[in-house]
Amino acid sequence: MWESVVSDFWIFPVILVIIYGIWRLKNYLRAVKLVLTLNGPTIVPFLGNTGYLYDEELLKTMSHVAYTTYGSFFRLWVTIFPFVVLLEPHDIQQVLGSPKHTDKVLFYKLLHNFLGKGLITSDVSTWRSHRKILQPIFHVNVLEQFVRTFNRSAKTLVKCLEGSGELGVDITRAVNDSVYEILNETVLGNTNKSEISNSPFRKGQLLFSYRLTHPWLLPDWIYRRTSHGKREQSHKDDLSLACEKVLKSSEKSKSISLLELMIEAKGKHKDFSNEDVRNECCTFMLAGQDSVGSAVALTLFMLSKHKKWQERCYQELETIFGGDRRDPGLADLREMRCLEMCVKETLRMYPSVPFFARTLGEDVKIGKKIIPKGCGVLIMPYSTHRLPHHYPNPHDFNPERFNSENSSQRHPYAYLPFSAGPRNCIGYKFALLEMKSMISAVLRRFHLDVAPGREEISPKFRVTVRVKGGVWIKAHPRDNSGEENLEHYCR
Repeated sequence: MWESVVSDFWIFPVILVIIYGIWRLKNYLRAVKLVLTLNGPTIVPFLGNTGYLYDEELLKTMSHVAYTTYGSFFRLWVTIFPFVVLLEPHDIQQVLGSPKHTDKVLFYKLLHNFLGKGLITSDVSTWRSHRKILQPIFHVNVLEQFVRTFNRSAKTLVKCLEGSGELGVDITRAVNDSVYEILNETVLGNTNKSEISNSPFRKGQLLFSYRLTHPWLLPDWIYRRTSHGKREQSHKDDLSLACEKVLKSSEKSKSISLLELMIEAKGKHKDFSNEDVRNECCTFMLAGQDSVGSAVALTLFMLSKHKKWQERCYQELETIFGGDRRDPGLADLREMRCLEMCVKETLRMYPSVPFFARTLGEDVKIGKKIIPKGCGVLIMPYSTHRLPHHYPNPHDFNPERFNSENSSQRHPYAYLPFSAGPRNCIGYKFALLEMKSMISAVLRRFHLDVAPGREEISPKFRVTVRVKGGVWIKAHPRDNSGEENLEHYCR
């Protein structure tokens, strides 16, 4: 009898464990139940739809097929985790526009070794605290002090485009070098160009997609024991050492930098530590490279292909500067409205970040469906930006979409190159000024043309959009009388 009582006693803890497990998984189970009712692409057991990350046609699918095939919201599986994809701006606004849905999904933790635990990847409480501390650093009065750096690095790009010849030149490397120069000085306060090629900020390899398609590597305790994990950890250590070296340096930069401003902020906020400064430095240095570099290169390509808009931008620059060969100031950059329209239209067609995700903080009703709290939601600007009822003839390059009248009539969440809502990109004004400075410098010096045989580009899917085979253009010098010698700018 006693043995029977003991045997029965152990049933209760088992039942309690099962009940607790179901309670912890209730949101996951609700999400699974929902996505099983939604349309979506074919899945592979255990991998879900992660195989699409290596599909060369994925961006074409996102821009041409997703909406017509699956509708305005559908399901995706990332390994065993269910996601709901939202394409319509009204639905997206319910998520991005609400402070209740600012938590990033679990997979952003896979970016920690690459980007650090900064604004992009941090949890909600850390993000909220850091955003409040860092927001004043990106005030326009501070950004104005960076314009001189933008102009110097723009000259590096101009010099490197000389002698492109009749076959043209792949501008990807030259643009990326100039962008890195800007970040090296404005973020770290480092004006030493000789360190650029050996900088750890140029050597990282993002293995985000690799881990997703090898789900047994998702647990950190497994991944960090692999050769990939050890290499990524080594790179993270190199980044930390590089930031720490700058932090401890007794040399003061002659120009203001985000690092110096963050150190000042650290002195005013006890909850903002040296480690936080390092993390944010890594985020600004790494996140700003590929995204801005891609946008600048693609805008130059689109202007070389669409001569009417290139000429309109040039005439705008002539109106602003006349015969004056001075570098632009902040007021001049703000006057470049036509160029800004062209940049925005390029980012509409080729948003640097093709997707991002959030975890719902509460239930959200989309149509007749209830997406449960805790479910992952994917936002795909590459698809939303090509919805024909928001952008007629969406595959055509038409910067007039972004004149003041058309912009005011468009849904505010129909354009998402810098995300939107409370957790949008803190540096979008910085990036726009940077891009306008670089592109305007090129247009003032060159007529642009497409390279023979390179009239079309083939964007490929990565965490940031890349172009297969590079971005090729021809640069023909305009009347260069009176131009300074730029030889020393190009390495």
